[in-house]
Amino acid sequence: MALEVREGKVRLSVPEGVFYNPEMELCRDVSSLCLGALGGKLSVLDGMCASGIRGIRYKKENRNASSLTLSDLSRKAVLCARKNAAKNKMECKVFSGNVCRLLQDEQFDFVELDPFGTPVPYAYDACRCLASKKEGYLSMTATDMAVLCGAHHAACLKNYGAAPLDNEFCHENAVRILAAKAILTAAPFNLAAEPIFTFSHRHYVKMVFSMKQGAERAVGMVKKIGFASYCHGCCFREARRIPREGKCPHCGHVLEAAGPLYTGALWDGAILEKMLALNVKRKYGKAKEIEKTLCTMLSESRIPAYGYYDLHTLAEKRGKRILSTDDALARLRKAGFSAERTHFCPTAIRTSAPHGKVLELAVG
Repeated sequence: MALEVREGKVRLSVPEGVFYNPEMELCRDVSSLCLGALGGKLSVLDGMCASGIRGIRYKKENRNASSLTLSDLSRKAVLCARKNAAKNKMECKVFSGNVCRLLQDEQFDFVELDPFGTPVPYAYDACRCLASKKEGYLSMTATDMAVLCGAHHAACLKNYGAAPLDNEFCHENAVRILAAKAILTAAPFNLAAEPIFTFSHRHYVKMVFSMKQGAERAVGMVKKIGFASYCHGCCFREARRIPREGKCPHCGHVLEAAGPLYTGALWDGAILEKMLALNVKRKYGKAKEIEKTLCTMLSESRIPAYGYYDLHTLAEKRGKRILSTDDALARLRKAGFSAERTHFCPTAIRTSAPHGKVLELAVG
């Protein structure tokens, strides 16, 4: 018996044996908003389409999605996706087979990679495909959070060529490791992969990259890759081209290094503002949650500091009482520093204050 689904502007039937995750609706919402905020006319590939829900929503909800191609290894999924496209009165191409082969043979403006686990095995062919365009977009979801967040250190070294950090802001490190991998994969094709949207939620991270041609641009993005140094004693953190060696300058504990990882901006503020405007018009079921999340992203995007501070962790390390988030923000702002909430964690803040001032002002 098929599951009947209504999501966004589409209706679908999902038979047994075809993957559909209702928990990813929010991700599909914000991803569709991001695509709609890009403008232009974009040929879209949903590389691991399953039921087809993501790609069909992209085409149904966005006028700038000029064409849609759906792809999946599963023949049952391909048949389901084709039927769902017809159900929504939509013309699209449907490909059965390995998406890497399709990426070698066809050209697209917007490539969506949403696999189970890591998107890395598909990134090379996606970059090669997008290299034929002056500008394109790569959208990647990673669900291997235990790997990216440091629980499986060896797997992160193998899959991403990076050492992770198992700490209170591991989800930010996760997106920065993913971004570095995308940048380094794109650069040999003279493509500059620049993050324009970053979303961390529950068991996954979603990133959308602007992919622009130009050797100098590509070099510029590679120069934004560096290493992090972190102290498990006092939560000191920094990111720079070459990691700091030795002991923490604040408490003397041995520092742990991580990376390579991307050290630059994670959002394009103009894209976030357009997404907010589109969200008002679309009336999604989770519109209020989306608005709150996008507003938080917009605020934190104005503070380019690496590594948010979790107030609970900071208070525990310092042996002091926990301040409310509002109180911690007020103290930092009163002292003349920028400080905002972060969408990565409800008990954390992002601030321009140096580490010593955070220790002084953000705990009781």
